[in-house]
Amino acid sequence: MTTIASLLERPVSDAEIEAAARCLNLPPRAFHGEEGGDPRAEVLRSNQSIDIAACPGSGKTTLLVAKLAILAGRWRSASQGICVLSHTNVARIEIEARLGTDPVARTILSYPHFVGTIHGFVNQFVALPWLRSLAIDVVAIDDEICLRRRWHQLSPGQRDVVAKTGRDAELLRIVDADHNLGDIRWGGGILNKDKALYKAFVEACRTTTSDGYFCHEDMMLWAAQALDRNPALRQSVRHRFPVLFLDEVQDNSESQSTVLRRIFMEGDGPVVRQRFGDMNQAIYGRASDTTGANCDPFPDANIMVTVPNSHRFGEQIAVVANPLALTPPGLIGLRAHDVGVEARQAALLLFDVARAASVLPAFAGLLVERFSEAERAGGTFAAIGAIHRDTGRDNPPNCVAHYWSSYDQQLMRSEAKPDKLIGYLRRGVAEALPTGDMRPIVERCADGLIRLASVLNPSVRHPNFANRHRQLIMLLAEKPEVTKRYHVLTWLLATGRLPAAQPQWERWRQPVIDIASALLAGARADDAGEFLEWEEDRQVAGEPARYGNVFAYPPIDPTVRIKVGSIHSVKGETHLATLVLDTHFRGSHLGRIKDWLTGVKSGLAPGKRNGDVRTSLKQHYVAVTRPSHLLCVAMRNDAITDAELDLMRARRWRIGDVADDGIAWRG
Repeated sequence: MTTIASLLERPVSDAEIEAAARCLNLPPRAFHGEEGGDPRAEVLRSNQSIDIAACPGSGKTTLLVAKLAILAGRWRSASQGICVLSHTNVARIEIEARLGTDPVARTILSYPHFVGTIHGFVNQFVALPWLRSLAIDVVAIDDEICLRRRWHQLSPGQRDVVAKTGRDAELLRIVDADHNLGDIRWGGGILNKDKALYKAFVEACRTTTSDGYFCHEDMMLWAAQALDRNPALRQSVRHRFPVLFLDEVQDNSESQSTVLRRIFMEGDGPVVRQRFGDMNQAIYGRASDTTGANCDPFPDANIMVTVPNSHRFGEQIAVVANPLALTPPGLIGLRAHDVGVEARQAALLLFDVARAASVLPAFAGLLVERFSEAERAGGTFAAIGAIHRDTGRDNPPNCVAHYWSSYDQQLMRSEAKPDKLIGYLRRGVAEALPTGDMRPIVERCADGLIRLASVLNPSVRHPNFANRHRQLIMLLAEKPEVTKRYHVLTWLLATGRLPAAQPQWERWRQPVIDIASALLAGARADDAGEFLEWEEDRQVAGEPARYGNVFAYPPIDPTVRIKVGSIHSVKGETHLATLVLDTHFRGSHLGRIKDWLTGVKSGLAPGKRNGDVRTSLKQHYVAVTRPSHLLCVAMRNDAITDAELDLMRARRWRIGDVADDGIAWRG
């Protein structure tokens, strides 16, 4: 049998690379480049540990999938596999979709291999087995549920004391598996760990652990404890997974990186590890951080392969975007455009604050003018900002919502929990509409009902199943009448009967309470409170039904649709055109990076301490590298000077003023 060592020692051939390209429906020489010097081929040939520093639009995920396709064709072991970890479920789903199109590559998606999130891997192979060995039955891994239970473990008086400080259950986050909470800022100093209140915090955390409730990041702490107490554990995992791929590594937290390094790399016998990422796009967690995880910095200069050429955009967008990177990679835009189009890839739209609501229509009108009907039908358009929901501060427009009154922030929280049950139901209907697949409806409905049960009585335990619909059916197995009511509820949702007004919702309240109460196993149900309250949809009267934050222009019989949201929500995406909206927090986000937009400055030295500038640069580097054909930036006209506009013209920006009926171009 071919050993893993010999599999990795055998050089990757050009024939294997070309076969992987065909597997992904790409030209055979797609990874070699026109002159054969493309660094992507170097990555595909390498069977050693390397760090791939890939720029936006470089085809990083495509490259990773091609590498997996090559290894899938070689793999023969029935007990050892490849481990592929990503930071988010979005990245995992994309990898699965791309691999699933080829019969051989698809084998990576099943045993003995693992493709999933970092949390999913650590939970399955380290943390959960360890907790079970400690006789701890894990009920839920959910920040909201866990923190709420910890909060209610405190006495009413203790909760009152904390509430007066303007703080809440977020205080109750542990820093190690012994339930320490670290230093807690309190009254201008640090809360004494010998104080009764601090000890009450610790005891609340201990109680929820014994009851089986955990925050997501807690699992890294339990995994660390498992590694501390079981020295042989890491060798067992390494034997099972001798090859590790890490995608979007720049977004990993310190605790995640520490655990992964201990599992796979520390000491003797490290695995072959290949990491893919771009530190310039590290916008999750602490966006002001420049080095990522300190325990395992990325990239390691000794094994780094740089991929600076982007197939997403052309020369002008590359020139505009490069200075915004904290460490400019020397972006090379490889997408070819006609000469006239190449000179019109970047536009600055200036608006008076009173005309903020005219920005999206003006952008939409530009898209109709610029792109053909076929291009608009097949392309993706987006309008994004650093802050997507109203902060309650002055200086409007301070958020994306101020540009469009129908913007619904709940629809952007794809993995977070809606505040109310009606939010779950609306989200399920919205997710089902594009494909007609009814699974999102039943999953969101079941998830909302199970959460309602936990609101009615937080002491009732419901294990954390991935398939919430199946879980609910199992929980109601001995209650056929209630099960029937649940099926009627999902049928009403699937046939378009979702309540559109409060009177209709009032008729739904009792049936959903009855279903949720049936999950309580006879326990007393308290008031559901705000969770069952009606919440108006932000649908504008007269518009066609809107599913997701999609701005339709014109409202009736639209010719263009624009996805609206936060910069975070489009990370990893490619758009035909992108509009970057200025937002405001401690000053204008775009205003503080004008010198980089005009080309006066480039990058930011690691020693610079201005965290706001650093954060804005990182976020907007991601934003301006989304489009393939057209980048538009919208700023208030009082936020930029004539001299700065001249500098932008010199960099081939088109300058236009937003009017009620479109854009008035200057010159």
